[in-house]
Amino acid sequence: MNSIEKRINKNLNNIKLPKFDLNNLEKKGYVYMEKKRKLPIMATISTLCVICLLFIGGLYYNNNYKVTSKVGIDVNPSVELKINQKEKVLEVIANNEDGEKIISDMDLKGSDINVAVNALIGSMVKNGYINELANSILISVENNDNTKAENLRQEILNQINMENISIISQTVNEEKELTDLANQYNISLGKVKIIKQIMANNNLLTFDQLADLSINELNLILKDNENTTGNASQKAYIGEEKAKEIALDHANVTNITNYKIELDFDDVMVYEIEFKANNKEYDYEINALTGDIIEYEIDNNEVSNNNSNNSSNNNSNNTTTDKITKDEAKQIALDHANVTNITNYEIELDDNKYEIEFKANNKEYDYEINATTGKIIKYSIDNNYKEPNPVISKDEAKQIALNHANVTNITNYEIELDDNKYEIEFNANNKEYSYEINATTGKIIEYEIDTD
Repeated sequence: MNSIEKRINKNLNNIKLPKFDLNNLEKKGYVYMEKKRKLPIMATISTLCVICLLFIGGLYYNNNYKVTSKVGIDVNPSVELKINQKEKVLEVIANNEDGEKIISDMDLKGSDINVAVNALIGSMVKNGYINELANSILISVENNDNTKAENLRQEILNQINMENISIISQTVNEEKELTDLANQYNISLGKVKIIKQIMANNNLLTFDQLADLSINELNLILKDNENTTGNASQKAYIGEEKAKEIALDHANVTNITNYKIELDFDDVMVYEIEFKANNKEYDYEINALTGDIIEYEIDNNEVSNNNSNNSSNNNSNNTTTDKITKDEAKQIALDHANVTNITNYEIELDDNKYEIEFKANNKEYDYEINATTGKIIKYSIDNNYKEPNPVISKDEAKQIALNHANVTNITNYEIELDDNKYEIEFNANNKEYSYEINATTGKIIEYEIDTD
């Protein structure tokens, strides 16, 4: 090593570097810069491409494969169509065996909703489910957006190309109560909603009674529904004129006033007829299919009022009139009904009249008899009565009610079999429970919980 190299090395060893405090660089006037790593350009572009593809794929899925609406079609066949954002059919589902027949080998996937609805209705006509005897269809639209559901309902309604049919259309929401009933009775959500609407207008009807009816029958009972177009066919029945003729012949009258007739449901489809004649008021229920008189009632109330006026005059003169006995009232009713062997006999005196009930010859009789004069004020005969034929026992019915109420310790328990249904009442947990249970099937017809 020469002298120059030795001198350079000696000088380098003597150099003293300043001590850096990275936390106080700014105080000492130094600037510290960290070298940043740069992502490769191709990696950045790839990431952006993936994001774009996911976004586009999501849009494509939402528009083409995501179910946004469901459309139910009920006659007796019941089918459901699942629809995408573009109102194209994704899937057609049969809700019952008749629905399977309607769909048959049709491939409606990808079809416009209006094309699919018309094709299915056409198949129902072809297979005889829609005809001049039963011409009603129920269209139910479900969408989380109520406005979109209503718009789709109106659009489908406007595009149905069928004449001489009656269409009930509605929007539905998948509420728990409706869904539970649909599953229990194996019917569509739309049909459940229509039945609930009918029951709200007539609290005497039960779900058990209505669940098996056709859409045409439900349409006839529904009456005055704002979203119904056309008239439900009555051609399967004897007709109003024939029903009127049957009632007048039975009453043996010709000149009548205040005449009314209506087609309704009371276990079967019936014509309910009211009229007045000879100072009496008549009420008839006539089987709409067979013309049989199911029940009739004749009210002699105007005569009864005259009798009560006479009774008042007698009382004002401080005279008294003895009442007929219960046995005498019973005999008056039996003589009028022309029966001897009776069951389920009940009699009660209320407001100067005997109220009498009994059953005979598969008929149920109700009488009101003036307790002073013995004259029949009103009576009715129900020809539709059937002796109860329970399959489940009282104990089984009780257990069904307790299981549903989820209670074990009860008080004030009562059970009664009436018209093939168990009527059950009990108290538990400071609540009062009332149940009606079908004595054949064990299904809960109706229940009520009073927390007062």
